[in-house]
Amino acid sequence: MKEDMLQAIRKAMQGEKDSVTLYEKAAAHADEPEVKEFFTSRAQEEQRHFNYLLKYHNEISGDQPLSAVDSELSAVREDDSFFSEGFVRRIGEDQFLFSAISTALLLEKDAFGSYKENAEKAQQPQLKEFFELLAKWEMLHYEELLHVQQEAERFYWNLNAFEPF
Repeated sequence: MKEDMLQAIRKAMQGEKDSVTLYEKAAAHADEPEVKEFFTSRAQEEQRHFNYLLKYHNEISGDQPLSAVDSELSAVREDDSFFSEGFVRRIGEDQFLFSAISTALLLEKDAFGSYKENAEKAQQPQLKEFFELLAKWEMLHYEELLHVQQEAERFYWNLNAFEPF
């Protein structure tokens, strides 16, 4: 069971690093402050998730007592996101950024599912709570990204002269 949980955590760490890389590349590509800040903040959140995973991985592999869930992680923010017209236009009119949103949606959906599954399998209360919180964070990210994608889609199709058949 220990090795199964370590493997699940390593898989989750890889997913978080993939998200960090994607968000950092999108932030570097963005030239408007609002867009850059959005992607930078998502990269920072995913890096924090990676760091928490690493901490638990080290504790489990070292047969150490598990730490309590960090209070910062416990403070899952509400989806209070407001995206300006200029923000969604910039995403929709930039193929790289629009693709980054689409890819991030897949990563967040996969992370949410994995964390939910890991929470169900976890035997230690700290790990169960930890994975449940990560699942909430990733669902929040997913919902925000879905909103951005849906709003930006009309700009994307307009720019690319999409006409229904």
